[in-house]
Amino acid sequence: MSAEAEVPDDPEQVAPVPESIQVLKRVASTVSSHFVEGEATVKAEQACFLPCTDDSVPVIGEVPGVKGCYVATGHSCWGILNGPGTGAAVAELVLDGNSSIVDLSQFSPARFAHRRKW
Repeated sequence: MSAEAEVPDDPEQVAPVPESIQVLKRVASTVSSHFVEGEATVKAEQACFLPCTDDSVPVIGEVPGVKGCYVATGHSCWGILNGPGTGAAVAELVLDGNSSIVDLSQFSPARFAHRRKW
């Protein structure tokens, strides 16, 4: 049910895809009989964007050409799981200039620098 789309400037423009909502309701009804029997009611239908990169690898590190500007994004659905480790690595990077707990080189924002002027 995922799709590639540009994130709109206005969050109010983010809208769920009706077909995706129907799939989710159908799946939910296989998990709980309350949905099948109509005991549960849907309070809201919404959509969100997952931060993903073109190469499916998170972007973690100092932004090239912008001293003191760090990013840690693009974890997709793994952000909650990897957030604590990412936070610890970025804290070391900011405070010490490098991370000793994980090699951040493969996550460098510099890999996208050829695509955009920083």
